[in-house]
Amino acid sequence: MAVFFGDGAIDEGAFWESLNMACLRQLPMIFVCEDNGFAVHTPAEARHGYKNISDIVRTFNCRVFESESTDVEELYHLTRSAVESMKTERMPCFFHFRYYRYLEHVGVFEDFKAGYRSRQEFEKWQKRDPVNLQRERLVLAGFKEQVEAIEREVTEMAQSALDKAKAAAYPDASILCEGLWV
Repeated sequence: MAVFFGDGAIDEGAFWESLNMACLRQLPMIFVCEDNGFAVHTPAEARHGYKNISDIVRTFNCRVFESESTDVEELYHLTRSAVESMKTERMPCFFHFRYYRYLEHVGVFEDFKAGYRSRQEFEKWQKRDPVNLQRERLVLAGFKEQVEAIEREVTEMAQSALDKAKAAAYPDASILCEGLWV
């Protein structure tokens, strides 16, 4: 089992309780912290009384894997290593990956005008974009036609879903209470 969460979630008790229980029960879980350095707009240094979450997690009965890589093949091998270690050591694993959030916290727009991050930082991270890096690797390996076919298929699926959503009737307000117990 794997659970993915942003670094803002480590500020919540549910994270610590889940990690503690997984360590106590020696559960084969992978905790994946996708650290973009922010909880909504608040930077880590304004939220944390520590420098590195991995240092704290290492005090638990848990294997810790850290990477600043955006190379999907490198991360695949790291994940395989974690899965193999869980089979022999019977303990959960914690991944700490540093990433970048391209758009606003919840939405589809850029938020550079909010002033808490810069376009230059975005451009630096965009050069390390895992999808673009892997696409380039596959094209150079001779899979250009397959890559382009997949891209067309995904674009068509997304457009179809968008068209269906736009054409759908707006739901009646009465369904807000369907399926509630109280």
